Amino acid sequence: MASHRVCFFNAVPDSTGHDHHVCQRSIEISGAGDEAQAIQRAIVEFERLEGVSRWDLHARTTEYSQLALP
Repeated sequence: MASHRVCFFNAVPDSTGHDHHVCQRSIEISGAGDEAQAIQRAIVEFERLEGVSRWDLHARTTEYSQLALP
């Protein structure tokens, strides 16, 4: 099965007040059947690692990518 990477992004302002799209955490998932399952498993892991009950209160968006097989 393929491996997947899900990055959780947030908008973080710099010293001039301009927002930047910054990866808060990147999680690799293996054994997921498809993109939706990989994202759902990554959300559960993100919430556990960050100690939050809702991922979207800590990050704004996710970005998915399938990793190449070795």
